[in-house]
Amino acid sequence: MSDWEMKLEKKDRNIQFLLRSLRTLWELLGDQKKAIGKAVFVLFFIEILSVSFPFLLKLIFDQLPEIIIQKQVSTYLVVLIGCLLVVKVVALVLKHFVAEISFLRGLIKLENGWPVVVQEKLLSLSIGFHETENTGKKISKIEKGCDKLVQIVIDMYWGILPQVFFLLINVTVAIIIDWKLGLLFMLPFIPAMYIHYRMFNRFADDWEAWEKKKEESGGLLCQSIINVSTVQNFGQEKRELQQNLKIREFMQDLDINICEKMQLYFFGSGLILHLFYFITIALGFTFVFMGISSIGTIVYLIATGNITIFCIGDIMHTYTRVMRKSISVSRMKELMDTEIDIETCPEAIVPNSYAGEFEFDEVSFTYSGKDRPVLKDFSMMIHPHQMVALVGKSGEGKTTMIRLISRMYDIDEGSIKLDGRDIRDLDLEYLRKIFAIVQQDVDIFDTTLLENIRYPDAEASEEQVIEALKASHLYEALQNLDRFPDGIKTQVGERGIRLSGGERQRVGIARAYIALLNGARVLILDEATSNLDSEAEKAIQKMIGKVREKLNISIIAIAHRLSTIQKADMIYVINNGNVAESGDHSRLVQENGLYAHLVELQKLGDLRE
Repeated sequence: MSDWEMKLEKKDRNIQFLLRSLRTLWELLGDQKKAIGKAVFVLFFIEILSVSFPFLLKLIFDQLPEIIIQKQVSTYLVVLIGCLLVVKVVALVLKHFVAEISFLRGLIKLENGWPVVVQEKLLSLSIGFHETENTGKKISKIEKGCDKLVQIVIDMYWGILPQVFFLLINVTVAIIIDWKLGLLFMLPFIPAMYIHYRMFNRFADDWEAWEKKKEESGGLLCQSIINVSTVQNFGQEKRELQQNLKIREFMQDLDINICEKMQLYFFGSGLILHLFYFITIALGFTFVFMGISSIGTIVYLIATGNITIFCIGDIMHTYTRVMRKSISVSRMKELMDTEIDIETCPEAIVPNSYAGEFEFDEVSFTYSGKDRPVLKDFSMMIHPHQMVALVGKSGEGKTTMIRLISRMYDIDEGSIKLDGRDIRDLDLEYLRKIFAIVQQDVDIFDTTLLENIRYPDAEASEEQVIEALKASHLYEALQNLDRFPDGIKTQVGERGIRLSGGERQRVGIARAYIALLNGARVLILDEATSNLDSEAEKAIQKMIGKVREKLNISIIAIAHRLSTIQKADMIYVINNGNVAESGDHSRLVQENGLYAHLVELQKLGDLRE
């Protein structure tokens, strides 16, 4: 690509970026378009009044020669002076009681609404999306995007639109009262704006690089705090600080370099504007002496000239800020425009009945960015009210199957059916509420133990909570007031930092139990007892038996501890992305295959039953 073509492409990108930014801003105003639009309309009228003030001064000064000659103040002059006061009062009333109130109401609603909209979008995206970018970067992108959106709206309303409206009205009036001076007055606007346009072209890539580095810095900061125990355990505090410091020093040098070079552009545009302003005044006095212009016209140009130069300078500075902030907004908008890959289809149904038969039919699935499929032509049946166990080496796709059956991911080929219906034809919320899942690493919210356990149903009764605590072998632990001073209302800290690994797992089990008591039909145990001691594991196994008797549910269990699943009705041994063996514990041991080998390795007979 030639230099000329590259320059042309960059120029087009600038124009497209500006138009796209304005279009994006308008779209993001949402249901506040009317309120903001009303404020802008009133703002335009206020600027008409602002220009009318110096115009009234022009009319007053045009009367001075006649007053000096007649030595008498005319009624017309008194009316003009009275109009000056009226204009100011009306402008103030419109500004503070109409425009500002309408704008601030809309802005406040947007400021509080945008984070919720972004959160809704993020929660609608699949696990696959969230695995591609770390949490810190996403949070940084969202916080900056929402913050910059608010700042852009403020800059547009208070920084650009009033100045633009004033310029348009002022130039129009100047041309009307004296087209020669008016044209000369507006002539420097074009080169001044072009200089700033070139400035954006010059620094757009640097601003974008700065924004990316800031997100990277935010990501490192967030990760180091989230994993602070690991950082401190390995004595890596200096390493974390140095990584962030290196990025911040790069940002600092880049930003200082940009700011210093920008001053040359600001100086050039300011010099042009002031030079033409003085030329216009000098030419105006010449016209007065020649009798082809009036004193009032010169007064008008003097009164509005400095304001106009300030307006143009302010527009250019604000425009630069808006364009820089728009880069953050555009990066957040990219996130907002991410296609929702898993959602309820328009024709989705909520079945009138539920039997509970799941079927994997020739299912194939490959993770994004991977070449090798995790599952290939995989078929399996889960009959109602059975306990089904999935066994196999790590990485064979057991957890993937759990995520596929609850549509955390969508399959590539084949189908997964519930009672004969493809799960993609079911309402997504209905499908996911069928499952009560206990994962190996339980997510704990920074709130009370009670609210964590009640998470599937905030209205769960006290009796249900107590039952869940006992079922999860957590009830006895709560009697220790040193560890749980407020009992079940004890704050557990971010990610459950005040809980042990086993206690976090028990919270997950109690949470799943609440879900089962309130409508869930399938209990999924994904290494749910991996962090429990033998006594607690035995208690959980008893709980599973009681739950099956009481609620008549299905259970899908993944476990490396084969003692957890030996009583399963059906055990599927997964190997190379497919079912290698299936049957109950006794049958698979007798077949002396992969499962029997796993049993031998773990010396199942030595484990307490």
